Amino acid sequence: MKKYFYYLCMGLAGMLFLNSCDDDDDDIRLSDVPQAVVSAFEAKYPNVSTNIEWEKNRGYYVADFWYENSIKDAWFDSKGTWRMTETDLGTNMSALPEAVQTAFTNSQYNTWRVDDIDKYERPADTFYLLEIETKGKSDRNLYFAPDGTILKDAKDRDGDDVTPDTAF
Repeated sequence: MKKYFYYLCMGLAGMLFLNSCDDDDDDIRLSDVPQAVVSAFEAKYPNVSTNIEWEKNRGYYVADFWYENSIKDAWFDSKGTWRMTETDLGTNMSALPEAVQTAFTNSQYNTWRVDDIDKYERPADTFYLLEIETKGKSDRNLYFAPDGTILKDAKDRDGDDVTPDTAF
């Protein structure tokens, strides 16, 4: 009986472990992506042909891919209109425009550790998100325009992901 209970517990623990590996993305097959979206992606990124993962996120089709030495997510609406591209810059401050580097260095958060940097390009604007942290305080998200203007300074919260509809 103890042996049965042991195997049951191990099986349940394994199922919980495997379930926790789910990244909550709604991955979809290429065949489920509208042709207008695929064509728009190929026109915008003509040199990308392999290792593209598609997902559906908040009503948008999102292509996750490697391009120009960076991981990118390109967002398209169902009609194939490009709405946004997110580029993961890691923690590389030198990838930021000098004005953004200077603005961060001159900010009240200059001693905080930069945990992640992303660049967002949309049809009407481009901005940078610096996720920062320090011991004993809540993590923060700093949004900068390319000229170093701070657009938003906010406490980091679950579910506050940037989408094409994010406004400042």
